[in-house]
Amino acid sequence: MNRERKAQKAEGKEQFSVQKRKDYEKRYTDCLEKRREENQSTKHKYAKQEESALLNRLEKYRENHLLFIKRSEVPFDNNISERDLRKVKNRQKMAGGFRKKQGQEMYCRILSIVETLKRRKMNLMENIKQIFIGTPAIF
Repeated sequence: MNRERKAQKAEGKEQFSVQKRKDYEKRYTDCLEKRREENQSTKHKYAKQEESALLNRLEKYRENHLLFIKRSEVPFDNNISERDLRKVKNRQKMAGGFRKKQGQEMYCRILSIVETLKRRKMNLMENIKQIFIGTPAIF
């Protein structure tokens, strides 16, 4: 679905046709049904429960998973969010965590400002100066 969406965007088309969306939704549903059948034959109790829980989540959040084929502005993945969270997680591991909640909050605020400036391709040092002066560009 993602490959086809990228190809369509390259051709200048923004959205899938209604029929194409229905086809993808049916394939998603068929895949879930097939996996449920396979889950019935799983012998290990713990594995069977985990598989079943995953299938339930996939079914429950089906609309969220397929939203990217309905709305062109919705990204296929959330890699940007995951990359941002990884920085905080690495800081926790390397330094052994934060000593106080206040330090954690300050770190997250600073990181948020820096990452926003980078994404907007704005001058980092100039905008940090503006924050200290009291005239921030991004707030």
